[in-house]
Amino acid sequence: MKKTAGLVLAALLCGLSTLGAAPSGPKFGPAVHPTLSQLENRLLEWEKAYPRIMKLRRLGTTAQSRPLLAAVLTDPDAPADRKEHVLITALHCGGERSAATGIFYLMDWLLQGSPGAREILRGQVIAFMPVVNPDGYVAGSLRNSHHRDTYKEWNREGPLVPEQMPEALAAKSLMDELQAELHADYHGTGMQFRGYIMAENSGAAYSNISLKSYKHEIIRQMDQAALAEGYPSDELEQDAERIYWGPELEQLGPKLWSGRPLYYAATYGYEHYHTLAFANENAWERSSFLRHRRLLEIGQEIWPGEYYPGYPTRVILKNELHFVTAYGETAAARRRSRVELWNKQGQIVTALNNPQTEGMVLFVCSTTGKAARRWLSDQSLPRFAQRIGEHRSVDAGPIQRMLKDHPDADGQFKAHLLLLSGRADRSELPPEAESGPIENGLSLRLRIPYPKARISELRVNGHPAAVSSRDGYVSWVARGFTYVQFNIPPERSRKEDLFVVTCLYDPGEERVFGLGWQEQTP
Repeated sequence: MKKTAGLVLAALLCGLSTLGAAPSGPKFGPAVHPTLSQLENRLLEWEKAYPRIMKLRRLGTTAQSRPLLAAVLTDPDAPADRKEHVLITALHCGGERSAATGIFYLMDWLLQGSPGAREILRGQVIAFMPVVNPDGYVAGSLRNSHHRDTYKEWNREGPLVPEQMPEALAAKSLMDELQAELHADYHGTGMQFRGYIMAENSGAAYSNISLKSYKHEIIRQMDQAALAEGYPSDELEQDAERIYWGPELEQLGPKLWSGRPLYYAATYGYEHYHTLAFANENAWERSSFLRHRRLLEIGQEIWPGEYYPGYPTRVILKNELHFVTAYGETAAARRRSRVELWNKQGQIVTALNNPQTEGMVLFVCSTTGKAARRWLSDQSLPRFAQRIGEHRSVDAGPIQRMLKDHPDADGQFKAHLLLLSGRADRSELPPEAESGPIENGLSLRLRIPYPKARISELRVNGHPAAVSSRDGYVSWVARGFTYVQFNIPPERSRKEDLFVVTCLYDPGEERVFGLGWQEQTP
């Protein structure tokens, strides 16, 4: 044993002495990034080679007269109204050149025509800005010729100094035009020498916690796609084992994650269009391709909890279990509804029966301040049941019968309507004169926490609901929930401003309440 250990130690020492004697460590070669002219020429070559599925657009020029180019890829033979809209940018490229080469890798794959690529282009319109800041790309700078940061210097109206930020204005024009379901923004290294690496990640920005995607499962799937080929991912605050900053936590100092909630370019699309935003750090083209191929594949799938395929960006308001969501049988209809509801949510109020009860659901949605103040200002559940009888379009009998014996939560509160509005103060009712009708429809989505639930009665405003994806309900099971979605078409949402949804169901199983700890099974 001692002899073996001695041989191992000798070998290690030999290796160490060799390392010290022969400084033949990493060899960092010259810059490996393509020139801007090479990238622009490749775009022109692709447009010529694939004129049916790729169109090159000039969105303006930089201060140094370089063109601001965007490439739009889609299959023109597929129905336009069925397509999700996607924006892919490199807002810090500029100096982060590996972001551009990563985007070119993804574009090349889409153009080559594999079955997966063809499916994506049939279901999506994808606009690419691989070099948002051409002057910065040439100079190796994150800033443009006016020393402006096209990624960070934004507010709710757009670029902070628009006359000095033509690059950011070009990106904003695509955001406004597409009203995209997804915006993926590549970041990376300057590629000033061969072997320049960095920690990669998906769906997050180190400096800005508000760019952490709200769909963490998508982040996990992107990371997993890269890891399958050996590319690891940094998980930011998870790996640092830090919680997020907040105003009342300032005194915790270095015990908090360093990122702060900031308004960057991608925040603009989220605020105005409820765009699902992803910022990603990319060092290796292959790794960034694997991540973003998986991201685009998700746009072709039915996300768990959704009824239609596409990116999961349809929820406008969530009140405990239940949602207000975008309406529509096509991607285009859902986009119109999503954008309208997202920007009118301040006039929407939802309410549900509280305490919540096994076997029955009451979910109420008002879409104008007038309706909210008329029907939801008094949250007592018995008084709501009585008052709803005064509504001329509501058959109050079934609602009143369902709520007749609704229990109280003795010692805590009486049975009431739990309100959630789309205003900054979630309990505030909108002003009566502030709102107009909802023009593009809406959907009310119930989540019943029993996957085997058997529905016995579904009503809207006391009237039986029929099965219909246009004007009625659809139902499905996912994530352990039975989902029931009531679809209110535009012709109704323009005329009506109160929707009282009731549901009676059998859970389909018995769950133990209160004594479950005495009835555990090994």
